[in-house]
Amino acid sequence: MELPENFIHQATRYVMGRRTLAVHEHCNWLVANWGQIPETQRNIIQQDMEAAFGRDDRARKMGSKDFLWLGDDCDRQDWERVRALYAEPVVPVVKKRVRRK
Repeated sequence: MELPENFIHQATRYVMGRRTLAVHEHCNWLVANWGQIPETQRNIIQQDMEAAFGRDDRARKMGSKDFLWLGDDCDRQDWERVRALYAEPVVPVVKKRVRRK
């Protein structure tokens, strides 16, 4: 059985905010299969994750105990493993203009 590509990012969205086993298994799958996930899906996952990290950071800073966007501390650690796959520093390419006389 083949699944539509968009199921990958949809499943990731579903698992964000959940806790423990579901998060751990999903993050393990993402880490193991990251290179085979289509770039469009990886981009959506990255955007969603960065938004979730921002919301989670703000909630933790405010001392929220009701809901954390990335789950408990152990869940956030799993999401950080996924984030490490794409969060490597990128050195921007700067092209120098050459003046012609």
